[in-house]
Amino acid sequence: MKRREFLGKTLAGGAVVRAGATTSDIGRLNEQGTGSAPAQMVREGEIVIERSMPGRPHQGTVLAAIQPHSDDIPLFAGGTVAKLIREGYTGCLIRMTNDEKAGRGATTGEIILNNERDNDAVAKALGLGKVFNLNYRNHRMDNESRQEMRGRLIHLFRLLKVDTVVCYDPWGHYEENPDHHVTAQVVESACWMAGSSTRSRCRSNHALKISLSRLSGRDQSFT
Repeated sequence: MKRREFLGKTLAGGAVVRAGATTSDIGRLNEQGTGSAPAQMVREGEIVIERSMPGRPHQGTVLAAIQPHSDDIPLFAGGTVAKLIREGYTGCLIRMTNDEKAGRGATTGEIILNNERDNDAVAKALGLGKVFNLNYRNHRMDNESRQEMRGRLIHLFRLLKVDTVVCYDPWGHYEENPDHHVTAQVVESACWMAGSSTRSRCRSNHALKISLSRLSGRDQSFT
């Protein structure tokens, strides 16, 4: 969905209101309030808006939030990840690069160290219990072996018994950052291959995948 189309709609009471909705329609939705029916979802095009679910309906399931750089998940899916953790998921944060190209520090080593600390802080803030840094060169992932990256991810998916993956959209042709689209593509294939063997320890053959690039702009707790 294009941003201009999304902004042509109004959010009321946690539901999507079409641009042509009447005043009475909007009033009815506002009367529902945010604390009404549990886990109500309204679909509009490619977007799903989901209210917080009561209790811990995802208890016993495992989430992997995968980002090329330390700022990707907090910028584009921080609300979504925090919501899922609050609803019962346990999770891990997987960072693909060493983040050497941007950040605080007078030297490359200081930049890498500071970004690693920031990444750890992101995991703690979102409630993700484990952090894995794969440390590929920043903005040079397209020069790395995709088979190796996929193999490392498959190992983690099986080891951790991952149910749900949050990452970039592998079909986002508009994505300019090479680390973003390489990560998205190897994650997509790793999700499929991790469950393709009878020896797999994944809980299901195909992990649910939530794509960051399908969100309009900054994260708004949409999945």
